[in-house]
Amino acid sequence: MAHEPQEAQAERPLTDRQSWAIIAVLVVSMLVIPGLILLGGTLSPLGLPWMDTLVALPMVPAVLFALVGVWTAVRR
Repeated sequence: MAHEPQEAQAERPLTDRQSWAIIAVLVVSMLVIPGLILLGGTLSPLGLPWMDTLVALPMVPAVLFALVGVWTAVRR
């Protein structure tokens, strides 16, 4: 039987704010970004053609998940 450190046994649950931040990132990742790509959304106002947009838009959820993950880990 493996023993866990005291810190691992005494983890606190996520706060409401942290939970809603994760849900917001999931909604952006699963609905907003794919919707922008499917609608032919180019970032031409920013100077990006369609092919570069296909590379840039999926990076948004990756960065958001990273930021929320670090934020929740530091705040716990």
